[in-house]
Amino acid sequence: MNTEFLDGLWVAAQPIVDLSTGDIVGYETLIRGKPGSAWTSPAQLFTEARRQGLDATLEARCRTLGINWALEHLTGTQKLFLNINGKYASLPIHGHEPSLTTTRIALEISEDHNTLENADCLQQIQQWREDGYNIVIDDYGVGYAGLGLLLAIQPHIVKIDRSLITGIDHHIVRQSVVMHFRDLAVDQGITLLAEGIETAAELHILQQMGIPLGQGFALGRPQAEPAASPVPLPTKVSVGVSQITSPASDQEILQKAAEMAYDTSFPTYIVTRTRRIVAWNTAAVTLTGWSQSQIEQHPCHDRRLNHHDLTGRPLCVGACPLVWTMAKNRAHKQRLIGFSAEGKPHEIEVLATPLWNPVTHKIVGAIEYFWPVNEAELF
Repeated sequence: MNTEFLDGLWVAAQPIVDLSTGDIVGYETLIRGKPGSAWTSPAQLFTEARRQGLDATLEARCRTLGINWALEHLTGTQKLFLNINGKYASLPIHGHEPSLTTTRIALEISEDHNTLENADCLQQIQQWREDGYNIVIDDYGVGYAGLGLLLAIQPHIVKIDRSLITGIDHHIVRQSVVMHFRDLAVDQGITLLAEGIETAAELHILQQMGIPLGQGFALGRPQAEPAASPVPLPTKVSVGVSQITSPASDQEILQKAAEMAYDTSFPTYIVTRTRRIVAWNTAAVTLTGWSQSQIEQHPCHDRRLNHHDLTGRPLCVGACPLVWTMAKNRAHKQRLIGFSAEGKPHEIEVLATPLWNPVTHKIVGAIEYFWPVNEAELF
């Protein structure tokens, strides 16, 4: 067994920046191999660790090195953002060394791993929360857990994956998706952090959207001794939300939202401003018994999908969560009564969020997620 790849490990830290002030609120610590060795990159390090069955050893070493770096460099209320592999959730965060308080540490759990299928990891995340750690979902927007992961983990911070941030200044659909995430985060009391910001134009449009935190080369590269002072933020760039050319049509935005709905494992549907259902995913079929063909292209207020209050009375049009969220232009969460295809009533919770065209500044429809109040219950 050749453990040379564990020698000479060092930490490159990247600043996490408040996009309204430029203040550095924390640093993410990233592991690097010994310079000049065959394992300088993280990919090489972790591939070698897996090959030798030393994944847990490397995971523990990364946590210790990250905390030691933070003890030496963090000031004031700055936080350490520490990456956690859910497979090794049971490993202690702290070793025997003097350490940070738990409230100064933000634990990043990647959406790339199917955390929802790991009961031990979910239980450990809950324990971390009780111990005072900040819980962060990393790489959000490209994994396969989606809203279900948010509901299960209830994170303090969500990091929007760089694939949604790259070129967002001229990509209308990415803007719409990020605005959707923003509204959802506000409704759920979550702080958003945009990853992979590499240009001033990307940074500026994220500021316009009101995304609170950012990270990326435009704000600071990973280094052993990263910037410690506030990051200068741009005051003017030529590209803004209202200046984008080649805007997407309302139909294109609804189509992209429908693709997201079909891909998620959470019961979801999409409705237009005229309340015609344009997407009804497999999870919704499983939960309700209403098939895709029975639901799509029908108005959401027909007999198939009426919303009812907790006494069973039909909600009027103005109180419908979908209508409410489109009228108020923000997410709306509500508990109500839903009916299966067989007509059996069930208590459910819904979260409706508007779909917004950032060029025309009009609401083009809404997306609704729903789930039974009793999680063990299926329609």
